[in-house]
Amino acid sequence: MKNTKPSNQLNANAGTVLIDIQKIFGRVLSYWWLFAICIALAIAAGQFFLRYTTFEYSARAVLLIKDAGRSGNISEQSVLLSEQGLSVGGKAMDNEVQILKSLTLMEKVVERLKLNVNYFRKGNVKEAELYTSSPFFVDSFELNNPVFGTTFFIELGDYKTFLLKVDEEAEDGIRCNFGVPFQSDQGRFVINLNPEIAVLKGIYRVTITSIVSAARKYKSQLVVQRIGSQSASSVLNLSILDPVPQKASDILNTLIDVYNQEEIDDENKVLRNTLEFIDQRVISLVNELDSVEGGIQSYKSANEIIGNNASASMDYTLSEIRSAVQQISEYDIQKKMLESLESFLLKEGNGYELIPANLIAENPVLSGLVNQFNGLVLQYNKVAVTASERNPARLAMEDQMGDIRKLILQTIQNLKQDIQIPISRIEQNIQGLKRSLSSVPGIEKRLVEKMRTREVKEKLFLFLLQRREETALSEAITTAKTRTIDRARTPRFPVYPKRRMVLMASTLLGLLIPFIGVMLIGLFDTKIDSEESIQQHTSIPILGRIALAKNKERIVVRQGRRSAINEMFRLIRTKLNFINHNIDTQCMLVTSSISGEGKTFIALNLGITLALADKKVVLLGMDLRKPKLGSYLQMNTNKGITNYLIGESPLEEIIQAYPDQPNLSFIASGPVPPNPAELILSDQMSNMINQLKERYDYVLIDTPPVGLVSDALLLRKFVNNVLVVVHYKVTRKAMLRNLEKMYQEGEIEKASIIFNGVKKSKSYYGYGGYKQDYYVDED
Repeated sequence: MKNTKPSNQLNANAGTVLIDIQKIFGRVLSYWWLFAICIALAIAAGQFFLRYTTFEYSARAVLLIKDAGRSGNISEQSVLLSEQGLSVGGKAMDNEVQILKSLTLMEKVVERLKLNVNYFRKGNVKEAELYTSSPFFVDSFELNNPVFGTTFFIELGDYKTFLLKVDEEAEDGIRCNFGVPFQSDQGRFVINLNPEIAVLKGIYRVTITSIVSAARKYKSQLVVQRIGSQSASSVLNLSILDPVPQKASDILNTLIDVYNQEEIDDENKVLRNTLEFIDQRVISLVNELDSVEGGIQSYKSANEIIGNNASASMDYTLSEIRSAVQQISEYDIQKKMLESLESFLLKEGNGYELIPANLIAENPVLSGLVNQFNGLVLQYNKVAVTASERNPARLAMEDQMGDIRKLILQTIQNLKQDIQIPISRIEQNIQGLKRSLSSVPGIEKRLVEKMRTREVKEKLFLFLLQRREETALSEAITTAKTRTIDRARTPRFPVYPKRRMVLMASTLLGLLIPFIGVMLIGLFDTKIDSEESIQQHTSIPILGRIALAKNKERIVVRQGRRSAINEMFRLIRTKLNFINHNIDTQCMLVTSSISGEGKTFIALNLGITLALADKKVVLLGMDLRKPKLGSYLQMNTNKGITNYLIGESPLEEIIQAYPDQPNLSFIASGPVPPNPAELILSDQMSNMINQLKERYDYVLIDTPPVGLVSDALLLRKFVNNVLVVVHYKVTRKAMLRNLEKMYQEGEIEKASIIFNGVKKSKSYYGYGGYKQDYYVDED
């Protein structure tokens, strides 16, 4: 009989790998104990991590920068844009961010909060930073090596003394008193008790670093980001991480305070410089006024002038002259201020000094230029602290200040020329009026000139006093151009590690590791563990499955039993009758791929199952190389098939009846022959099979494994069916591929597979309904 199964069916069947969720679930469920152990260990590891790790807290503050975008790079174009009311200096917010992150500000924060001195309490596994909750504090210190700092340990026992140690494990140390200076190898210290914290016995670690080192540490932890649009927003978000939540909030709040104070100080620098300039001019004007007043009094005394004029005539003309003189004096004031400002700019050594403000408010162009120059000088002074003389940013700012300086000087020259025009015109008018006073004595003329000089200086003096009061008032009310939207609050919960996330990750890890392990075991498992595995590696149909025997009984099928394994054999019997319904005598060969898969167990119990159906069955032990049928039946098997094939015994002599089942007979293998293959090919073998077919309804042949020897293939011409036994977790997948190759090439015809040793428990997913454990019976 030829195999009619298409050769490409195996590829369609075995090449398609489907994900069986039920199979995966069953495999995972079989290792439930491993998952329970891994989850318990993972959660314990997570709890251990949470217990002994250092938590990090994040404090956050929100700061609004007012008038953002009005500072930055200054050029002639930016000055013109500012005069037109347009915004310039788009990088101002970036500048403020860099200022907030500057090392200089952080050094002041460290110095104010004394963050360069840290206190830790030693625990069994980890230590905790105390910050303000330390029972003692270092009041003052002088380190021998201030650059690298120092670390020492303090053992507290009472409220009076403490033991200073260089090493935590050291047994001896220096016994010191609180509040009393002491000297050690690290330097000189004074340590006092903290009256607000009770003394707890134990060992404490004290670390003292330089202010610069501590500032660098906290500067690296500080994050300053703009909230909202990067081009329009002027709101900054400040955040910092630290193991001590109160310290994190204190750092941010102190940083904002220091930043605001620095901005106020920068604003006041311009005002103080202006006050100094005004004070110098006022002193000079006082001396000049004293000189002018003294000259007038001397002139009047010398010429015996009692009033303010020498002649009462020509009052109208003199009134016009005085009006013109008053106008000239007003212009002179403006000109004097411009000349003073020009001399200040031209003075050697004032290249990068602040220009006095509030003196030239009458001219918005010049005032705007001065404000722009002063803003740039303040930025340059900050950059010059850290940048070298060749720094590109510093050089660029120097060029900008030079350009603005030139622009200011040019503007002053233009304004002086503009002022000179009306002065010249008024002076020409005065000359005409003077010519009309030719009758006035020369004494009156000289007195008028002196009076005019005094009036000019008086007005200049009053103007400077007014500006001085305005500048002083501005200095008194100067505030930072920022607004703290949200001050930093002490965080309640850590941002790392998050307890819930750690426990969830631990649980997930406890599930994932065993799951991957179970999947890898299944992926690299070379043995058959399911019907799906069989179907993936061969197209030989599965006739049935036999559950794993629960004890060492070789014979599990008996009359009246209703166990699961009995029902499985009966189901195989029914399927065989359906397959061979037109065949009177059925001759079947039972084999396997290797030894130990239960083929003798299947052949014996299948024979008993067929006999229970009132069919005459004979069982042949054709495994002539390694006979086991006799040992299974525990009967005398001295004579058997070998004796018949060599002609020693007739057929009737080797056929034995099975005592527990009258319809079942068996023929043992007999002595192990040296040439089993030749005996199978003999005519005696053919005669024996033919005679047995005439006497019995079923002839079951138990053969050696087909994957090891050729005995089973030599008997295929006598049989109607080849029953290949595949054992759960015994048969290798490679063996099934070999069987498939033989099946496709026609070496095995009318083959069917009996899946033996199926575990019927919760872990088995194929059939359901079997909730008991079974014993594996090996061949």
